[in-house]
Amino acid sequence: MLKRTQRRCKICRAKFTPAFENHRWCCPEHGAEFAMQELEKKRDKQANAKEKKERAAWRKRKAAVKPLRHWEDLTQRVVNDYIRERDHDLSCISCGTFDTVQWEAGHYRSRGKASHLRYNEDNINKQCHHCNVQMSGNQQQYRIWLIRKIGHERVEALENNNSPHRYTIEELEKIRRHYSALRRQLVKTGGAA
Repeated sequence: MLKRTQRRCKICRAKFTPAFENHRWCCPEHGAEFAMQELEKKRDKQANAKEKKERAAWRKRKAAVKPLRHWEDLTQRVVNDYIRERDHDLSCISCGTFDTVQWEAGHYRSRGKASHLRYNEDNINKQCHHCNVQMSGNQQQYRIWLIRKIGHERVEALENNNSPHRYTIEELEKIRRHYSALRRQLVKTGGAA
């Protein structure tokens, strides 16, 4: 015959010997109170799940009304972060300095003139603030050093690429995930590609 072990009542914390294996209370009154507490916990859990689902639906509706420009800017930030991490050990592509107020991801062909190349890795390189902002990209020196970095054929391919492209939100999301993963991998390995 099995000897029943003592338990503590979930309500009054007094020790008792349960009549059945599933008893967690010492008397019927405490059993009713325990059942009410469990029912309340279950309702709270259901309410929290419903609230979480409603918040997710609200975020989805909110994202759907945001303009395409929002998603382009968000994607550009992720790509720029990757470029700065990729070129971490390199100098400014235009002037060769290792000293600057702020490192930026400068475009060889500007986003305004060639928006279809705004996420192209060959078109974006680490650039100092002075060259990128105050010298409008320092294009002549940028081209010279870009040819040394990626080759004359790839630079000419950039310059001759004039096929317009309008990005969709799905494409931007895919680009964002891709460059985010690449940046995480670079940070994890601690080196440049």
